[in-house]
Amino acid sequence: MLGDQVIADGSLRALERGATFALRMPWYRALPLSCLEGLEVRIDGEEVPPETLELTLAGRSYRLSDLSPLHDTWWYVADPIEVTLPRSLAAGDGEHELDVTVALRIPYIVESGHPLVMRERCVKRMEARR
Repeated sequence: MLGDQVIADGSLRALERGATFALRMPWYRALPLSCLEGLEVRIDGEEVPPETLELTLAGRSYRLSDLSPLHDTWWYVADPIEVTLPRSLAAGDGEHELDVTVALRIPYIVESGHPLVMRERCVKRMEARR
C-alpha cells in the first residue's frame, strides 16, 4: 500500500560528494525518529553500507547509529528524510535502480510482547538530476 511511496518519485540527485534521494515514511502516523530501526539501500545492485548513510530531517543530519535516543524528534508523514549516499552518480547518464528497505518500529502495536517492526521495500528506476 504505502511501500511504493518509500522513494519519492524523481528525487534522485547527483551531488559533488555522492547522491541523495527523498525517503518517505511508509506509515500513516508520525513516529519518533528513534522508531527508524533500519535502512538498507542498494543502487544499481551495489549495497551501500548503512554506516555511511547520512539522514537529514528538518535541517539536522544524523547517522543511523544516532537515532535510538531520539524519542522526542518526530518524523511526520508529510516530511521526507533526505538520504545522502557516499556513492557518486553521473547526472543525466541514464537511469539508476534504487532499492530501499526501511524498517520501522510501531511502538503501539505489540505482538507476542514486542513492538511490531514493519519492513517495506521499494525499488524504482530513475534518472539522477543535479
